[in-house]
Amino acid sequence: ANIYREPKLAEFTDNIVLFLLILAVAWLMFNLVDVIDAALRRVSEKTDTKLDDQLVPLVRKSLRIFLVVVFTLFVAQNVFGLDITGWLAGLGIAGLAVSLAAQDSVKNLFGSLTVLFDKPFTLGDWIVTEGIEGTVEEVGFRSTRIRTFYNSLITLPNANLINAAVDNFGRRKYRRWKTYISVQYDTTPEQLIAFTEGIRELVRTHPYTRKDYFQVWCHEFGPSSLNILLYVFHQVPDWSTELRERERLFIDIVRLADKLGIQFAFPTQTIHLYQEEHKPYQSRLESPQSMTERRAMVNGIRAAQEIIKDQPWRNSPPGPVEFRQGPTDLKLDEHGNPVIDKES
Repeated sequence: ANIYREPKLAEFTDNIVLFLLILAVAWLMFNLVDVIDAALRRVSEKTDTKLDDQLVPLVRKSLRIFLVVVFTLFVAQNVFGLDITGWLAGLGIAGLAVSLAAQDSVKNLFGSLTVLFDKPFTLGDWIVTEGIEGTVEEVGFRSTRIRTFYNSLITLPNANLINAAVDNFGRRKYRRWKTYISVQYDTTPEQLIAFTEGIRELVRTHPYTRKDYFQVWCHEFGPSSLNILLYVFHQVPDWSTELRERERLFIDIVRLADKLGIQFAFPTQTIHLYQEEHKPYQSRLESPQSMTERRAMVNGIRAAQEIIKDQPWRNSPPGPVEFRQGPTDLKLDEHGNPVIDKES
């Protein structure tokens, strides 16, 4: 039997059913965007370039905005019976008004396009711009989020990046280390030559140092020391690895100084008392011969090679620094002494 319904009530119930159906489809499509986003992320993780890592969040946001606009217009026309052709025709005038009112948003959009195509930085890069220093976490339509080294999150409008200078530390091929090594004034010239040449040999054989350019020289006479310039570069993937390799070179230099009998200097003052009668000065240094400097250099190289010959990185260069959770599992023998694991 046919059930009679009032025309208005029938139209109202049909619109409710249609609205719920559209809402269900919209919710399904909206959640499908998350599935697409997860699939794109898995693909981007397998590639070396970071451009796709920046595009994935933008694609997710673009799809969601597109779905909201489409389903809103669909509901307006099919559920509420509104004529959206007039709306679309009025978008030209409304777009002009909106563009005038949203100039900053348009600038931010062009700023995000500049970041994507000009690529002054990518996700994970360590940058400094406009007094802000940190690691890039996300690049969006309106802003870029930077995680500072004190772990706060700074949101930088993309419009600022169009004309801003960006210092990208993440793009460095080499990381410079410049320091001075101070030794005592009673160090002999032969010891200085052996020490500087030994340091050069350490740099030449170090697993992460730049080999085609470095400077190690006796540089200046300090107030209480002879200062040796150490100017080297490390080719490492991150800051933690840089610090570890600095430490490796630092410790080998200390071992080299001990092997050559060289003492490091510290700030001191020497008071000389004047004597009217004093003995004639006698030089404690012998005049250099034709092979004096060469023998000193050979001694330094041999000392450096002896220090590094049995170090484990000679056979297997170390990888980047890995942070592990504690406590560290220490292997002990039956007497309680630590057991050295040769594979670690």
